Amino acid sequence: MNVTYENNWEYTDIHIDLEVPYKENYQIRMLNSNNISGLMKVKGSGRDGQTRYTFRINGGNSMEKEFAGKEMKKEDVVTFTKDLIDTVDDLREHLLDPDGLLLSPELVFIQEGRYRFCYLPVSEAEERQPLCASFHVMTEYFVKNLDYQDTAGILFVYKMHKETIRGNYELKKIIEACREEEKIWETEQKTKTQKESSLPEGAVFSLNEEGGEKETQQERKYQRKTDTEMIKEKPVKYGLIKKAVNRIKTGRWGEWDDLITEMDGQETGGHL
Repeated sequence: MNVTYENNWEYTDIHIDLEVPYKENYQIRMLNSNNISGLMKVKGSGRDGQTRYTFRINGGNSMEKEFAGKEMKKEDVVTFTKDLIDTVDDLREHLLDPDGLLLSPELVFIQEGRYRFCYLPVSEAEERQPLCASFHVMTEYFVKNLDYQDTAGILFVYKMHKETIRGNYELKKIIEACREEEKIWETEQKTKTQKESSLPEGAVFSLNEEGGEKETQQERKYQRKTDTEMIKEKPVKYGLIKKAVNRIKTGRWGEWDDLITEMDGQETGGHL
């Protein structure tokens, strides 16, 4: 598959050339006859035994350009996964195979805060990559471009990356599981913060009295007893994920493969 760009005054065309004869099939007719949410418009043509699919880009940036000079946040990843699921559901309603989606940073575009995708309407399975495999590659892109200070984003992406190592999986269930785990983590963090900011139960207050005489209402001052033992909060155990986050905060991130190995206790070189 050869990808080229043609920049014009008002738009940009992306050409994808394949070394196969062009075939007019039901997929290209379905795409041209329906407005499928999340997809870029595509036209197909054939010449000299080759096939060319052209996608027209009217404004917006590719993911590759959008995050070339800035880090991704958890919200960026969540929006991407939501828009991807919506597009997959719409494709299936039109009897189109989601494996035709081209999940690559240079071929996914951001327009008005929404992600839009290119769909390759080929009939031969060997000319495209399964959605499960291409989405796993996208999680590796997230890892490389994620803001390492965004702890919630790290946990969200790590969960997706780990679950998509398997060759076959249900994307929607994995994303839902990631969001549920994220909610649990945020609840634990909120509870921990509240405990740290609240007054320890052992802090006792007493009225200050001078010369053994009671003070007036205006002269009374609350003082905290210095001999009261402070209650120490028990450390929250996050297991190996906590260790990984600490490595990130201290700059000892290391390789992503090392992170997966340390957390999972398994090799990352599994087959997709």
